[in-house]
Formats: sequence, structure tokens, C-alpha cells
Amino acid sequence: MTAAVPFSRPTHPAPAPGDAERAPRELMTLPGYYRDVRRWRLVEIRQGGQWRLGLLTVWRRPPGSAVWVVHVCWADEAAPGGDAWGWFLYDEHLIRPLPKPTGPAPAREPYYGTWRDAVVVPRELAGPPATDSAEKCWRLAWLRAQGTWRSALITARRRPGPGLPWIAHARWGEDKDAAWVIADGVALCPVPQPDAAASPGPGSPDEGEGGPL
Repeated sequence: MTAAVPFSRPTHPAPAPGDAERAPRELMTLPGYYRDVRRWRLVEIRQGGQWRLGLLTVWRRPPGSAVWVVHVCWADEAAPGGDAWGWFLYDEHLIRPLPKPTGPAPAREPYYGTWRDAVVVPRELAGPPATDSAEKCWRLAWLRAQGTWRSALITARRRPGPGLPWIAHARWGEDKDAAWVIADGVALCPVPQPDAAASPGPGSPDEGEGGPL
């Protein structure tokens, strides 16, 4: 972070043709009231000449502006080296939402053809917060909560004991919810890195053209 450019890192890799455009300093430092909408959504963003999986976390309407600026992260900000996030001018062709899972619920236990929320593990059974670097991770995922799919971030994985299932610490709901859940790969479904040849088509915001996803 710099004092002159509070929304960006001091340096960025040179953009490739067709990359999403970073929000210019002049736009992000306009005086006056700005509108922020905090809404998480898994997206693909065009960076470095390829599609990169990311998490859109904030929409911003700068003062007097007719455009939306969005905050997208694609790596752990605490990890050394390289960019991890940025503010970008929203363009639905260069920043597009990933489609939510649409397949049927598994026929096996415990679903029996009906979707259930991810199973939350009680804190006393999950153990203390992750401190071992081997447990920590940064992985984007779809998580089933309150009967719907939510954009989520997995920050740690562990196995509480021999013979017990893997569990993962996930954050979702615009970072209002966090818990250890069973890492079954179904109700908590990590998203694979995008394949440029098989990427979905452009999406549209939920609240009308140019609004938050």
C-alpha cells in the first residue's frame, strides 16, 4: 500500500492486451461520497493475457462517476511476492461471474438426491485455529449454506484424527460467516482453475446492467 495510491500496490505486472483495466488513481481518489456494495462472487478476470479465478468482494461507485469499480482478489494477500488483488473498471466481458453448480444432489448418503447444507463441525471438535503453515491454504470454493450456493474462501484444511474426515475452514456471506465444515467435495466444492478453452460466456449483474453481481 502507498499513501499516494491507497487502493493499489506500488508496482504491477505490465498488462497484456485484453486484460481488465485497473482503476486509475484519479478515479479512486476523487473527493466526495462514494457508494460501496460489499457482495462476494466468484469470478473469472482477464489478467496477464489469460483468465484467472478470483473473488469479487466489493463494488464501488466513485463520486460523480457513471462506472462501477470492483475489488478482485486471486491469491492470499499475506503470501510473499506478486500481486494478490486489485481495483478494476468493471467490464462484463473481462470480469465475469462463474456459474453456480447446477447438478443434482448425489444419490448417496447423506444427500439421497436432496441438497443439504455443508456440515458445520463444532469448534471443540475442530480444534484451535490453524497455526501450522501446512494446514493453511487459500482456495476458492462454492459452499452450500441456507439452501443456496455461496461464494466461499477456504483458508485451512486438516484431519482432526485418524479415520476422521477432512475438514476445512471456510469464510462466506461477505465475510460475515466462518466455520469449520466437512470437506466432502460436494456441499463444499473447491473451484478448479479456469481453462481458457472451456470458460463460460460473459455474465450480467443481478441488479441490472453495470450493478453488483
